[in-house]
Amino acid sequence: MKHLNKLPIVLFIAAVIFIVYLKDKPRKYNGKPVMVEAKLKVEGMHCDDCEATIAKGVNQLAGIDSISANHEDSTAFVRFDSNQTDLAEISKTIEEYGFHVAAAKSEQ
Repeated sequence: MKHLNKLPIVLFIAAVIFIVYLKDKPRKYNGKPVMVEAKLKVEGMHCDDCEATIAKGVNQLAGIDSISANHEDSTAFVRFDSNQTDLAEISKTIEEYGFHVAAAKSEQ
């Protein structure tokens, strides 16, 4: 009977571990990613380091397949799984690095 007293604690710990495990699993729609390509107009890029900063920041998001930024024409092209992230999250991330997303257009 002493072991039954520990059962709620063991179940709680198992539930927490399960939730943490699921949080890091990529979300899927019908088991397949839904890839979206988007072009963003990004203001404030002046050099190759700016491009690298944007790419590094966006690549940290879940679901990013590719990102390329070009300071000469102030654009960024991104390919991502729309089940894991969206243009709003990508734009927010770019702006957190000190740039401004003036426009974003996606094509599925």
